[in-house]
Amino acid sequence: MSLRKLPVPYLYAILASIALGSLVGLRNYLFMMYYNEADKFTWDRGWFIHVVNYLTWALLLPLVYYVVGRIQERPSANNGILFLRILFGGIVLALLHELVSNLLYFPTIHFLGVKKMTFDTVKHMVGVLPAAVITRLIEFGIIYAVITAIELRRKYRNKQLELAQLEGQLSSAQLNALRLQLQPHFLFNTLNTISSLMEFDKKKAQKVVSQLGNLLRFVLDQDKRNLAPLREEIDFIKNYLNIEQARFPDRLKTEYQIDEQALEAMIPSLLLQPLVENAVKHGFANRVEPGEIRLTCKKIEGNQLMVIVRDDGEGSSRAPEELASSGIGLKNVQERLKLIYHNNFTFNVRSETGSGFEVTIIIPFQRQRP
Repeated sequence: MSLRKLPVPYLYAILASIALGSLVGLRNYLFMMYYNEADKFTWDRGWFIHVVNYLTWALLLPLVYYVVGRIQERPSANNGILFLRILFGGIVLALLHELVSNLLYFPTIHFLGVKKMTFDTVKHMVGVLPAAVITRLIEFGIIYAVITAIELRRKYRNKQLELAQLEGQLSSAQLNALRLQLQPHFLFNTLNTISSLMEFDKKKAQKVVSQLGNLLRFVLDQDKRNLAPLREEIDFIKNYLNIEQARFPDRLKTEYQIDEQALEAMIPSLLLQPLVENAVKHGFANRVEPGEIRLTCKKIEGNQLMVIVRDDGEGSSRAPEELASSGIGLKNVQERLKLIYHNNFTFNVRSETGSGFEVTIIIPFQRQRP
């Protein structure tokens, strides 16, 4: 493991260790003051020794991080084996820590004239080694837990980022699928309409061609956007329904009830098209009588946007849950809403025989970012 992959920057770890050692030294001083023994406090045993202890762990951090990584990269179903690995790694690091810290501590106080190094110094280091190793093992256990927690947080953050990227890719894929679904199905019908109009109403045919161009331009412009202003979506739907009216002259009526405030909202691109297409297809495309499609958009309480698409067609007696999942378009809309808003949305389908079909969507009201 290289230095750039450390859980914290190397310099920060060293500075933090000096601060922690100083804090522990201050604690000892205040403790001795409480018992009126402040005169017994010495900087080498009361402060410097703690700074050296924590500084040594900071200096060994790359190696400690490497050992922890080696322990964790070989997972074992047996907790006993994992414990032995941690214990073995901790003992090795504890011995190394004692060696480095002694080399930092005793030569320093020797050169400063505080305490001379002698053979007794070596005997002292050997004598306190068992107790010191146990203390270092406890400290290693704490460091192991902290590093593990940091790594788990990092992995969780990376997973969240990957999930967000996958959700964005999936949303884009669904949008592309919807775009591909729209193009051949709608284009053939529109081209047939234009072909028929050319024989007796060329001006109307030209108008339909212009509307088709605007519609396709909008579809292509959404290639890199998952959200679009409701104002643009409404214009798209008007072009779409104008072309459908050319296919069904004197049979299709449209009504728009759009609040001015609602036009500022951002909604998933091409969200309304499958709903309107469903209304055209199931509302009256297969009947002779005229029909009406009503689109309602308004901002409601709780900073939410309500969208209602309703037709006055024959309707259906099937359950709302079955209706919502029966068509590719409605199912696609519901899945996209769940992908973007998770559970923070409402998608209701209501229909009865002879009373038309109604889809209601409620989503958070989001404005376009400046």
